[in-house]
Amino acid sequence: MRGWNPGSYAFWGLSFLWLAVNLFQAAFTELDPDEAYYRMYARELDWGYFDHPPAVAVMIRLGMAVAPGELGVRIGFALLQLGFLYFIWLLAGRPTGRREAVALLALLAAMPMLQAYGFVATPDGPLLFFAALFFYLYRQYLHHNGALHYALLLGAGMAALLYSKYHGVLLIFFILLSNLKLLRQPGFWLASAFGFLLFLPHLYWQYAHGFPSFLYHLKGRDDAYELKYTLTYLLNQAVIFSPLLFPLLIQALRSRPVGGEMGRAFYFTIYGFWAFFFYASFKGHVEPQWTAALSIPLVLLLYQQSLRSESFGRWVRLLSGITIALLLLARTELAFNWTGAKTEFNRRQWVHELQAEAAGMPVLFQNSYRDASKYAFYAGEMAYTFTDVDYRRNQFDIWDWEKALHNRRVLIGGRMSWLCGGCRELELTRKSFKIQVVDSLQVAQKVAIAPRGALPASWRPGQEVSIPLLLSNPYPHDIRFGKGSLPLQLSAVFYQDAVACSTPPARLFPDGALLPAGDSIEVAAQFTVPDSLGGSYQFGLGLRWGGLPPMLNSRLVDVDVE
Repeated sequence: MRGWNPGSYAFWGLSFLWLAVNLFQAAFTELDPDEAYYRMYARELDWGYFDHPPAVAVMIRLGMAVAPGELGVRIGFALLQLGFLYFIWLLAGRPTGRREAVALLALLAAMPMLQAYGFVATPDGPLLFFAALFFYLYRQYLHHNGALHYALLLGAGMAALLYSKYHGVLLIFFILLSNLKLLRQPGFWLASAFGFLLFLPHLYWQYAHGFPSFLYHLKGRDDAYELKYTLTYLLNQAVIFSPLLFPLLIQALRSRPVGGEMGRAFYFTIYGFWAFFFYASFKGHVEPQWTAALSIPLVLLLYQQSLRSESFGRWVRLLSGITIALLLLARTELAFNWTGAKTEFNRRQWVHELQAEAAGMPVLFQNSYRDASKYAFYAGEMAYTFTDVDYRRNQFDIWDWEKALHNRRVLIGGRMSWLCGGCRELELTRKSFKIQVVDSLQVAQKVAIAPRGALPASWRPGQEVSIPLLLSNPYPHDIRFGKGSLPLQLSAVFYQDAVACSTPPARLFPDGALLPAGDSIEVAAQFTVPDSLGGSYQFGLGLRWGGLPPMLNSRLVDVDVE
């Protein structure tokens, strides 16, 4: 082929071999629960979702149109990585020698994150592809002095990053920080405006739904600090960028083999990401994959340093080969589970066992969008989940799929912590539930509860409290309190340090109230402030089914219990 050389043939021949391995892995490896959750996204395409922007859903939807099963969920991500390799090849200068091309691909294959995101269906796959594309477009923008078409392409790259995962904003920010002269260039402002325009549909989706993603990522992940968060974060950085290669990565960073504006972009991105998520470790657990985009500058720095130093290059090739061999063994284990190790990729048997127990009834999971999603995929049936005060919200809280369960006979799959009278424990393969069959389930997750008038600023432990309430029903069905084997009731909830304490069911007047479809009613609720409380709390009100913890159906207000 014209313009090709031994390096091109070697790089792309091995790249297509890698693609074949990824497709095999995609077809024969069980879905992780998060992948099954994102597959639920693809059932109902939208401009946004509670946890992530929509790129992951679009990729899965496209894949499901051309292939069945696990391969359909993942095929788009395997193909996307081929495009990722193309832009890395361009950024590395299109290696012409066979040894250089093989060394570059070996470095890429030695990155555990890149091995995983060659077949796993998560938002990190699109993020890596568009991050590589964005670095390339940035280089082209600089080389062509901010030409109009490259400015527009750069803006489109910004939007694509943000449609993939919110971490993309960090890449844009740190590249800008590495070259503040961009702020004096009209082309950069044009790129930013164009990117913002393309991202507007997602921002409108956030506005229409009360900014759930932004509130969750900015506030919903905060936990009380533990030293293990920081130590785990630091250890994970060595693991995800290959423990064997990590010392060489540090050496390459010290040697600074890439100069100029691209070099500054690389270094600012690497140190900026590491510093940002080091700070984030003081607010809670940091997932290893949150710095996966650093694979791009780190691989390119290692590659350039190996070209500068023959001895360094020999070590890179040796350690890359050992790492690749170990990763291939791990990937074989994921597909075939020869050792019997327990992972999320080999525990689907519980789905079929629970499906047999349900005997045709729909299954409603307590606090587990992951279990509901995996059950739906492998059982081939719709599954549902609800979120109570002991768990975080998720996309199921935005969808209204639960309407299909109203007044139906339902099997509830609860947590083992559920303090229930009529349920029983069910031990399945690598999974345990407390289950109970419920007659005439009264679906009320999205009922809004608002106190009528101001609440007292302080209460006493053991105090009897009476509150007039307005209950608003957004559903197209009537809701009746006290109906069914797990009757709908109301409880007060007190949050302190993200831990919820709920009262026993409140006395609700009128007893057995009917909440008409699309309508509101005024009721009076009486409850007792728990004797165990003391201090400052956030107070709310929630509906509950029998002995299950309540959901949160009202706004939270600050109160003191003295």
